Amino acid sequence: MRTLLHFADVALAIYTWLLLAWMALYWLIGFNRIDPRGRVVSAVSAGLSKVTGPVLRPLRRGLPSLGGVDISPLVAIVLIAAVRYVVALYILPRLA
Repeated sequence: MRTLLHFADVALAIYTWLLLAWMALYWLIGFNRIDPRGRVVSAVSAGLSKVTGPVLRPLRRGLPSLGGVDISPLVAIVLIAAVRYVVALYILPRLA
């Protein structure tokens, strides 16, 4: 069981980094620092959207609009961090 929880923790950490990468790309495109029509940018954007979309879509529906600012990745990161802390502080010590 501990191994499974450690694997889930690593997966959540990787997913957090993917969310951060998506946020950085979103901001770079939004501030016209990179061209979204470029081959590499388009491919990376499509890949990150496919990976992060299933988590972010329900959050976007539930969150209020803030004038074009998408805070769903930040909410997802906070939720993931909360889950990781609960597992690390409360569940793993009880399995020892």
